[in-house]
Amino acid sequence: MSQSSYLKVCKSCGEDFAKTVKECPHCGKKVQSGMLLMLIIGLGCLALVATFAIPVNKGQTNGMQKIAAAPVDQINAAELATLLNNQSTQNSPRTQDKVKEITGRIVEWDLEVFVSTKSADCYQMVTKPTAGAPGTLLKVYPRNNKEKNYLENIKPGNTIRVKGKITGLQQGRVKIDPAVII
Repeated sequence: MSQSSYLKVCKSCGEDFAKTVKECPHCGKKVQSGMLLMLIIGLGCLALVATFAIPVNKGQTNGMQKIAAAPVDQINAAELATLLNNQSTQNSPRTQDKVKEITGRIVEWDLEVFVSTKSADCYQMVTKPTAGAPGTLLKVYPRNNKEKNYLENIKPGNTIRVKGKITGLQQGRVKIDPAVII
C-alpha cells in the first residue's frame, strides 16, 4: 500500500497527518471523522427501504370492496374445468382464447383447497381441479379477524366459497387475485 492511503489532509492548515489521529498535529484543529454524516445517510436509506417494503393496505382494501360489491360474471366452471383439467388441451388455441375471454371477469366458486400458505397480507391457495371447477391459484385477502381466523384453520380437502377476479392462467390453473371469502 502507498503511504498516502494512511494519510489525510487537514482542512484548516492543509498539512498531511495519520488517519488515526483525532486532532491535527500541526495546527491542533479537531478532525471530523465523517461518521455522523454516514450515520445520517444510512438512516435515510433505511427509512427509504422501509417505506417501500411496507405494503399499502388502502389499495387492497378498496380492491376487495370492489370485488365484494361487483356482480358475478356467468362463467360455466364445469365447462372450464373440462377444458383446463385436461393436460392435452391446456396449450391449445381454444384454451388460450377461453383464457383471454375470462381474464378480468368476476367469479364466485366453491373450491376444494389443496394447499394454503400465509404471506404478509393474504393467504395464497392452490385448489384441486374437480369436475365442477378448474384448479385455481388464489390470493385471498381477509377483510376482518373472523375471516383471518377462518383462513388460518383451512386444511387440505376443505371447500371454500370465494369471489374474485380472474387474472389469467398459470401452470394450467386459473389465477384469481384478489379473492374474498363469501
